[in-house]
Amino acid sequence: MPAQAGLSGELLSLSRLFSYPETWPRAEDLDGLDPEAKEKWGQEPGPDGLEALQNQYVSLFINALPEVPCPPFGSVYLEGTIMGESTVGLKKLYAKYGLETDEMPDLIAVELEFLSFLADPVAHADPEDYQALLAHLRSWTPKFLERVRQNDESGFFKAVSCYAREMLSDS
Repeated sequence: MPAQAGLSGELLSLSRLFSYPETWPRAEDLDGLDPEAKEKWGQEPGPDGLEALQNQYVSLFINALPEVPCPPFGSVYLEGTIMGESTVGLKKLYAKYGLETDEMPDLIAVELEFLSFLADPVAHADPEDYQALLAHLRSWTPKFLERVRQNDESGFFKAVSCYAREMLSDS
């Protein structure tokens, strides 16, 4: 397991970028995006821009008709359902470290935040847990990230999905 604060920070940034945008993304969280995307999204556009980003998030990941194009839950891709066996396994892994979440345990942002935790040298995490979670993410995120790439009209989440693909293949 690469126990590096830098890797942990990048994974945490990626987690924040896949979370509902309450505010405009922080500049440091955009560092992993390609230069063109970083320049485009690095300037806070004001309330209308934030609202457009929030609307895009909702339409991609939460609520769209006839169906949500990019469900952000691993169990959807692995088991065809929400809260499957893989989700229960994640919940147990989080509990091993005394962690719990109000969100679904297999939400992409939650899994990335936990991977960030496991990569942080301060956590003294079991390297096998890091590798297991990374393998789990690699088992379902390619389909998810491809859906994001195909369905994002804003371009923001498309850029984030490219960053995620790179991070998860290199981690």
